[in-house]
Amino acid sequence: MITVLIGVLINNARISDLNARMTSLENRMSNMEGRLTNLDNKWDMRFDMLIGRVIEIDNRLTRIEAQRR
Repeated sequence: MITVLIGVLINNARISDLNARMTSLENRMSNMEGRLTNLDNKWDMRFDMLIGRVIEIDNRLTRIEAQRR
């Protein structure tokens, strides 16, 4: 009877440890998701800036070509 009780207590401790590890992993994944979202937003902003610059250069070239004609 005592052996079964000790086995249950040890098993319960292992389940608690596993639960703590899963919670820790979940928190780390959540933090990583937030960091990836921020990185994605930065890339979107930089890509939009790059597209704006390309449009600006295209407009300048169009004006220079129009002046030459």
